[in-house]
Amino acid sequence: MEKRLADLEQRLQSSISNIWCRTLLNQINHLSSSLSNLSPIYRSRLTREQLLASIKIIQDLNLNSTNTDVYRRALANYLLLLSIHTHKLVCGILLDHVHHLKHHLTYWKNDELNQFQVVEQLKTTFWFDQQRDDIRITEKIKYLNNQQDLLANLIGRLAYTITKLEQQEKLDLNEVMSATNELHKIVFDEVTVEYNSQSDLLDVIEVHSQILNSFDEFRSKLIEKIHLYRRPTHLKRYLPYYIGFTAIGMFIIYKVYTNKTGIYNYITTTYESLKFFLNEHLVAPLKTIYTSTFESHSSESAYENSQLNYTNSKKILEEMLEEYGRQHAGTLAQVNNVSVEEFLATLNERARNEDMNVVMKNYQQELNSPIRSALLGDLIKGILIQVQKVKVDGEGLIIQIDQLMKQNQINFSLLATIPAILIITFVFVATKNVISDRLINQRKFDLTTLREQIIRKLREVEHILIMNSETPALTINNHELIVPEFDRHAATDQKQLMTYTTFGQFLSLIYELKYFAKQLKSKRMLSKEFNDDINLLTYTQFSANQKLLIVQQIHHSYSFLVHS
Repeated sequence: MEKRLADLEQRLQSSISNIWCRTLLNQINHLSSSLSNLSPIYRSRLTREQLLASIKIIQDLNLNSTNTDVYRRALANYLLLLSIHTHKLVCGILLDHVHHLKHHLTYWKNDELNQFQVVEQLKTTFWFDQQRDDIRITEKIKYLNNQQDLLANLIGRLAYTITKLEQQEKLDLNEVMSATNELHKIVFDEVTVEYNSQSDLLDVIEVHSQILNSFDEFRSKLIEKIHLYRRPTHLKRYLPYYIGFTAIGMFIIYKVYTNKTGIYNYITTTYESLKFFLNEHLVAPLKTIYTSTFESHSSESAYENSQLNYTNSKKILEEMLEEYGRQHAGTLAQVNNVSVEEFLATLNERARNEDMNVVMKNYQQELNSPIRSALLGDLIKGILIQVQKVKVDGEGLIIQIDQLMKQNQINFSLLATIPAILIITFVFVATKNVISDRLINQRKFDLTTLREQIIRKLREVEHILIMNSETPALTINNHELIVPEFDRHAATDQKQLMTYTTFGQFLSLIYELKYFAKQLKSKRMLSKEFNDDINLLTYTQFSANQKLLIVQQIHHSYSFLVHS
């Protein structure tokens, strides 16, 4: 198609001054650029309104009198591109309808297995619909299954038609006209038209305009066909629960009103407890950390005063020791077996080191006659020196404790903030997840649910591919597999394609899979690449074996399918 369109573009460029050449060229480029192999086969980048606007532009050219070869070729290529986009839009409508039809089918199947007679009686009593409720559930399931098969067949036909139209190397107008006739028959409920390669192309374009304008009516007809077999409305499905919740709500309101004083006290107590908790585990520790980091002048002054007192006390103790040593130098030198000169030489250093041996040796001797020593000797002075020593040691110990507490004050404050930080972190993460899922990524389900649904749909897709990986392809009829007999020893065609119905069911599963996959929106999970790989499964030119390999590649390429 690309080669043919490029050749046509060159021919139209030669007559670009002609308004119809320029207009046709722009519209052809617009439609062709909107086709992409990266999108699913049923997805068009153009909306119905954009296609109708394009058709209006072509019709406003009033080209009835023009009958040149380049004009007919250009119009034929425009019609081909228009037909592809229209087929994609109709296929998308049918897939969306099947997606909703499956919800009705799933509801009736679950209702048949797990219905509660009391609940059903309430529903029937308060909200009876004779036309719907008189139909048995088994009949509803059977009818919806048949409708699903019919729609799957139409979807399969449309998908194969889109592939044929997209892969035309040489433009075949008969095939385009045949596809248009079939599409008209689908949209207008078996009303047929007979166009061929000799028909006026503008008339066929007008038919596409009619088809596009009939989309709302087409959707209404599809809904009308299953109107009697749909699941009940939301209100009817949950009417008993609404009644129960309303009764519970009224009871709660009554209890709240009658116990409003106690509830107010409880709320006040809870508020005060929360306030106390935040103050004790967040505000106060943070203030302590701040004051410890940026320490105030008053605390510095207190520490300097303590340090100055300790220095003065230590200096007094040194002077007392040195004076005591000089007074008793002879005795102390004799006790230490050194000369008086040697003792006095080391006395100053021993005093600075707070060596109490200077006092204790003589003090021990004076204790032998305490009364005499107290009156005539230096026993009292020795006791006072020891008291001064205790004072110096006490002040030094207090300074060390203060330093240790100051060093660990930040650690204690940080430990106190841990409960509040954990609670705040939990609330923040929960809020972030809700905002990310519901507002930013607009997910209808959380990631765990999305992962479970994606795995379920991939499993169903793989089942269909496995059952159709042999030749000839299996046919699903009334939910039974029809396996034609064939010679297993004969050469098999591995490119054998699925039947219309089977491929339609396969494509509807891919549509549901895409519904969940598009909600991932996570670079960490490679959601873009994951969606691109799923798009490959929608193309009919791939065999079942090739698609099975793609599914296997998806399973081992994306870790979120294996690890939660």
